Amino acid sequence: MNKGTQLIVTAIASLGFLGAVTTSTQAATWHKGTPTALRGHWKDKTINIGKYFGMKKFDSYESVRVRKSSVNAYLTQSAGWHITDTKWKAIGKTAYTIVGRNELNKLHQARFTFKRVGHGYVHVYYDGSNIAAETPFSPNFYRVSKKA
Repeated sequence: MNKGTQLIVTAIASLGFLGAVTTSTQAATWHKGTPTALRGHWKDKTINIGKYFGMKKFDSYESVRVRKSSVNAYLTQSAGWHITDTKWKAIGKTAYTIVGRNELNKLHQARFTFKRVGHGYVHVYYDGSNIAAETPFSPNFYRVSKKA
């Protein structure tokens, strides 16, 4: 092979590698509503919290309901966290972020993050904090039903 042909082959190969390196990746796309994989009713293990209130027996649990365009999370008897007008994106293979308008303060945008931690279990975060943190409840939520 003469030097001219070698130079042309090298130049073409270099341009091919340059094109492969400079391709950019797309950022995660925001979608309207909530992911269908998360829709339904999720809850953690029911526990007796009566000892915290001086009662013999008082069962409670945390629950999350993901609907088509809203997310509601609450303790058995509490007001909880509610967002509407939602949009979502996948963050990695096992997590979703859902943002929407906070129902208690309509000017504030709030964020739920769901991270799969095992087969059928998720951890739920509200504005970056695990909703079961600093509570006696388990952070592992399991699906009760696909209907919210």
